[in-house]
Amino acid sequence: MHIAISAVTVAVAAIVIWWSLHPRRVASARERTFAYTRNGPSLVPMLHRVTDAVAHLRTTRGAAGLFAVARRQPGTMTELADVFECLPVASVVFDEHGVIVLANAQAERLFDYRRGVLSGACVGLVAPALSQESCAATGASPNVSRLAVTGTRNLRARRRDGSEFPVEIATSTIRYEGRVATVAFITDMTERFELERNRRELAHLTRVSMMGELAASLAHELNQPLTAILSNGQAAQRFMDKVPIDLAEVRDILKDIVDDSGRASEVIRRMRAFVKKEEQQQLASLDAGGLLRDVALLVHSDAVARGIHVSHVIDDGLPPVRGDKVQLQQVLLNLLLNAFDAVSECDAPSRVVALFAQLDREGMVRIAVRDRGHGLTPDKLECIFKPFVTSKPQGLGLGLSISRSIVQMHGGRLWAETNPDQGMTFYIALPASRDACNAGAAQGAS
Repeated sequence: MHIAISAVTVAVAAIVIWWSLHPRRVASARERTFAYTRNGPSLVPMLHRVTDAVAHLRTTRGAAGLFAVARRQPGTMTELADVFECLPVASVVFDEHGVIVLANAQAERLFDYRRGVLSGACVGLVAPALSQESCAATGASPNVSRLAVTGTRNLRARRRDGSEFPVEIATSTIRYEGRVATVAFITDMTERFELERNRRELAHLTRVSMMGELAASLAHELNQPLTAILSNGQAAQRFMDKVPIDLAEVRDILKDIVDDSGRASEVIRRMRAFVKKEEQQQLASLDAGGLLRDVALLVHSDAVARGIHVSHVIDDGLPPVRGDKVQLQQVLLNLLLNAFDAVSECDAPSRVVALFAQLDREGMVRIAVRDRGHGLTPDKLECIFKPFVTSKPQGLGLGLSISRSIVQMHGGRLWAETNPDQGMTFYIALPASRDACNAGAAQGAS
């Protein structure tokens, strides 16, 4: 509700600014716009005028876009200042030299300045990235000139006490009193960034927890090459004691030692990569089939220990997806471990988990994890994605909830369906990488 009210307020204020930037039509506009009542003017007709615009003003980007429409229209600073005070978002106007000519109360509150202090100051005082050079009487700062276009970017802002915080700034150029200026709408991103940091922390803890579940099987997987290295080393010692020394045999033993150490190193590398704590998403073009194979390899020892057969079918020519490798591996690993739990109590023939990767009709890369467990009733399918809903005695009920949020952040979907015969299938649909889509379009055009 508060978001809707804010959006309407921004829309009304922005439209009024646009209307006020036509001095020759101010009088006639007011006559057409305001319907007078006993208690004064009514804004109902104005609200009717801005109904269509409200849909486009859900963020500060929308407000900046509206100013872009009117940026060539002349106006007065008085008209601009009157309306700026109505805006619920921090807003400043600075000229071509980077000097702030107008700052509303929201901006002064955001940066912790007293009334009127920001007017006449350099924009770099509150946003150093906008003006790396000092404000001079002549000549615009290159950074200010570069910003003086419609657009949105994330920057660091500075409060009066010198503390910095993340902001999103949406800008557009306007004209007032025959001069060109830049309007900047500033949104404090501190809370949003903190929520994102907490989400990453929780995802990391979940990965560590899942790795704990695999500890026994991974220890067994790591023990195999280490045992082989020990045996080969002892064999090499025995061959060295013989006269003459069989160099060919020793050479083969050393090669086996190198190969086994490589396998042990790969196990450790996969573990470290999976539990590594990342400060932000590491986006890259990824092979969905490769992701499936890597995760299947990670749980291979656990599957063998439980007597579970894992198969995978990956379509040829599957386009890559753009995403964070560790995060998507986390989702797949969570689904695989859940599938293992679902079939672990079944008879041996039913201990089967199948993985699929294919392109669906909508051009999305679809990954499926299918098990032959007991499944769930339809009314419980959607509940399993809610936080703290779990059927495991020692579970927290966060795995699927976090997995769905990760997939959604990648622009995809995660859902579950009951199989017609037995068990369940979890689906992940991810958009193909833009590079792959562009390449496919170019190939089709040629």
